[in-house]
Order: sequence, then C-alpha cells, then structure tokens
Amino acid sequence: MIKNLKSNKIICMLVFIICLFLIIKPTICINASLNGVSVWALKVFPTLFPFFVFTKLLVNLSEPKPNVLDKYFCKIYNAPSGSFFIYFLSIISGYPMGAKLISDAYKNKKINSLQAEKMLAFCSVSGPMFMVGSVGVSILNSYSAGIIILISNIIASLVNGLIFRPKINHNKDTFQYTTIKKNALSDIVADALTSILIVGSYIVLSFIIVDVLKQIGLISKLCELLCYVFNCKDVAPILESVLCGILEITKGIVELNITNCSLFLKTIIASALIGFGGISILLQSKAFLNYLNIKTSTIVKQKIV
Repeated sequence: MIKNLKSNKIICMLVFIICLFLIIKPTICINASLNGVSVWALKVFPTLFPFFVFTKLLVNLSEPKPNVLDKYFCKIYNAPSGSFFIYFLSIISGYPMGAKLISDAYKNKKINSLQAEKMLAFCSVSGPMFMVGSVGVSILNSYSAGIIILISNIIASLVNGLIFRPKINHNKDTFQYTTIKKNALSDIVADALTSILIVGSYIVLSFIIVDVLKQIGLISKLCELLCYVFNCKDVAPILESVLCGILEITKGIVELNITNCSLFLKTIIASALIGFGGISILLQSKAFLNYLNIKTSTIVKQKIV
C-alpha cells in the first residue's frame, strides 16, 4: 500500500512537470511530438499496419492443423497447440504483434490467462525489418550488426520461453482456429487501424517524456550519479543513451550511435535494448493485454531476463 502510494506520487510529479512544459515550453513538446509522429509514420506504420491486417486475415481465413514442428514446440514449452503459429508471426512482425496475437487468442477463448502469460515470454520479440533494416542498416550502418542483433534476439526469446516455461503441460489443450468469427475485411482494417494508432500514440508520448526528462536534466543527473557510484565517467554518453533507450528503444539507439564507442559495443547495447523493449513497448503491450490478468511486474521481469 505504502509502495503504491509512493510510486503514484512520483508518477503524478512527472505528469505535472510534463504538463508544465506543455504550457511553459510548448516548442520542446511540439518538436518531440513531431519527431515521434515522424518515426511512427515513416518507420512503423508502413511495416506494422500491413502486418496487422494480413496476420489477422491469415488467422481468420486459415485453419492450420497441428504439425510435427508445432507438436515438438508445444511439448518443449508446455504450450497450447498452435503456439508455434503465434510465435512465428510474432518474430516476423515484431513488437507489439506478439502481445496483440496473444490478446486475440485470449479474447477468442483459445487460451487462458496463465497460458497467455507464459507465451508472452517467447512471443514478445522485435521484428527482422526493424532489427536489420532500421537499426542495422539505417542507424548503425552495418548489415552484419543487424543480422547479429536479429539472431541473438530470436535465440534470447526461445531461451526466455524455457526459463518461464509452465510446470503444467498444456499440450493437450485445444487451440481451434475454426471457432474464430470470419470478420469482414472492413472490420479487420478498422481493427488494424485502431491498433496502429495505439502504437503511434505511445511512441509520441515516449518521445515527449524522454525530451522533457532530458530538458530538466533528470537523465543527465541520474547518469552522473551512476557514473559516480560505479566510477565510470568515461562512459557517461553511452549510459545516457541506454537510459533513453530504456524509455524508448529507437531514440536510445539513435543517441547511442552518435557516441564514440565501437560498433561491437553498439551492437551489444542495441541488442540488449531491443530485447528489453523499453517502457514504450511495455505500454503498447499492456494496451493490448488489458483484458488479461497479467501483472506489469511479470512482463518487466520476463523482459529483463
């Protein structure tokens, strides 16, 4: 109770500061919003919106039968039949498609809350287009770095699934795609548009929060404190980019790229930030998982691991 009260006070204080900035220095917030909208419109919408539409169509129109690959996958992870189908779509589409597909499966009564929680451990992963294209080629200027980040994050998601593997075997649970309502194309497009707007809203909010925290000096002060505690003043710019990345991964990696550290170190840090996902991805996932009884602390723990 006391912990919740303290956390609420901190959140209220941060919200109040952001509101003050909206009034006192609107230009900073407007520019941050425009940057967020630009990232969403140019890098997220063109790739994620078609995936939202076509994956929904794929799930609605197809009736995949349990195959050998799915059988062994479900046996290894004690997951319901059909889990490999969701995992495959998750790693192709990226954040926050895994959370959305799990949410859809739960709403269609194909899985329960516990199964959804365990599946989230391996289905919450970034997509190849973002890791290889956006991060590797566009930001780090290295296709090889993008491939390394992609492979390491896929392996990490599979290992994470084993760590959070449920003790109870759900192998025999039904995962029937035939029970899904055949939605009209217009309904699917409308659902996809709503989903992509939710994603965009959280990206814009994250950009505003990061810029406001940088303007008031909170990120730099926290960075200085950590450097003092660990006696590592030389890595202050890198640490600052990591703190930004914890809030919003794209902005953090962009900040990381302008530091003087080697490509090797940039690749490692970028991979770690993408694996964690950042608070922006956490909020996006929570928006889709609203119907499920999954604690935020559980999702954070999975992402940290």
